[in-house]
Amino acid sequence: MRKILLSVITLVFVLTFYSCSSVTEMSGTWKKPATIAKKYNKIIVMGVSSNIVAKSKVENAIVSQLKKSGINAVAGTNVISTTMFDSDGDGKADPEKQEIVKEKMKELGVDGALVISVLDIKEEERYVPGSTYYSPYNSYYPFYNYYYGSYNMVNTPGYYTKSTNVFLTSNFYDVTTEDLIWSAQSETLNPASISDLASSYSERMVEDFLSSGIVRK
Repeated sequence: MRKILLSVITLVFVLTFYSCSSVTEMSGTWKKPATIAKKYNKIIVMGVSSNIVAKSKVENAIVSQLKKSGINAVAGTNVISTTMFDSDGDGKADPEKQEIVKEKMKELGVDGALVISVLDIKEEERYVPGSTYYSPYNSYYPFYNYYYGSYNMVNTPGYYTKSTNVFLTSNFYDVTTEDLIWSAQSETLNPASISDLASSYSERMVEDFLSSGIVRK
């Protein structure tokens, strides 16, 4: 009986563990006043980060979500190197290279740009206090065999947990007019990995982006 119960508990734990994923919440959004939905031929997704692997995963996750909704999009790392026009990595094109960027966008047929940058990363440590509960000895005996019962006090120790919250800013520009059309800030709670962050963030952000009414399919 105890072996069966242990197997069930283990199975539930494993299923729960592998089904867990981080949660992304939108903390604020903005849309340019009087904006009318427009059809964009191609949207380029560009992450601002010196970590090429992280940048690529986030960009491609967003592109995948956009394509699922019928929006033509391309990941910046697949078609253009940001170091070519952003030598200091501050997320802004170097003044003397802005024309190079414009020409490259024309060459790619891009008329919309979704730029993603890290706003902040916060790490928190929290203490979870221990608990005390009662567990009956011999609880598996029938009533007549052991009717008065007996109880055991069980103590679980306290422990510390660490969590990392990632705050991102998403800005969408109309490349033709160079105007900022839409902007949003998000918080992803304790992502387990870059892939987990990319998946959670892209799904939530793209959902908000498309529901804003600025892009027509």
